[in-house]
Amino acid sequence: MTRDSFAIHQLRSRYTFNKETKSADLFEKYKFNYIEQDTKEKFLKEILQDSPPEITLASNNELEAKNAENKRLLDEKALAIEQLNREVMETVDAVCKENDKLEEDVVNVTRLLREMQDMEAEMAMLKSVEDKYSGMTVEDAQILLEEQTQSLYKVNQEMEEVEASIQDLKWKESQLIESNQKLAHQSIQAEAQAKEAIRLSSMRRPELETAYKECLAATKQYQEGVGLESIQILDDSSTLFLEYKVIPGAATIHSLLGTQTSGKGTRSRKPVLVHFTIEFHPTSGRLLSAAVANAGCDLKDVVQVAKSRNDVSFLVSEALDRIHKAHP
Repeated sequence: MTRDSFAIHQLRSRYTFNKETKSADLFEKYKFNYIEQDTKEKFLKEILQDSPPEITLASNNELEAKNAENKRLLDEKALAIEQLNREVMETVDAVCKENDKLEEDVVNVTRLLREMQDMEAEMAMLKSVEDKYSGMTVEDAQILLEEQTQSLYKVNQEMEEVEASIQDLKWKESQLIESNQKLAHQSIQAEAQAKEAIRLSSMRRPELETAYKECLAATKQYQEGVGLESIQILDDSSTLFLEYKVIPGAATIHSLLGTQTSGKGTRSRKPVLVHFTIEFHPTSGRLLSAAVANAGCDLKDVVQVAKSRNDVSFLVSEALDRIHKAHP
């Protein structure tokens, strides 16, 4: 805040009045209570053995008239003060606006003066350059032009290299961002797996682990016994894929567990991989169709009987029995 602005602020604060408070203070100065005054006079005259003044209706009316006149004068003075206050506030606002405009003009003049100084400096530089090249010959001008052309060419090459470097850095940045996102996702998965492992570790029961291991061993033994190599079902479809390893010349035993092979004397024979593709109805789950690849025999009747009976175990066991017979 400048000195002028501070003075204007002080002037505005000095002439800011509260109308009701000011009027009340003035009224308290001029008003009087004639009853209290009369009581005081009686008390003093009684002490001084003086007869009290006689108060009549006429004197009382006269005092009330004077009081009314004083109130009227007080109201007139209060209105006059309020008018003066408004005029002072208007004058202060006008002075503030003029001061703000003056400050803005000072800023503009300072800026123009700075621009004029910059223009004078630029004119002096141009004049010095003009004096430098004023006496130059055509050959000197051509040499200078070639030098400037080479400089511009170098600058252009440097700009292209910088742009290429920027593009390379942007590509590396995108790769790093993508890698960070993948790492963040992997970190979240790893944390979830660790939490799950901790939770399962706290719920660990040795008898369940032993039963699970025995179940895995029995399942593996069953798969080796029946020759089941792999089993797969797609998530988005109702198709089951089975792969069996059939050893030619091996004896087969069909039971409720499936097909078992006796591999005596068959280690030198090359096994045959048979692929079953079985499709089910997506709603009812009934057997719709089946195909057997690398069977070496006709299995259409087996497929038809299995479809009519809706029996997958019959399809697999009967097909494996015929395949074994087809590869003696």
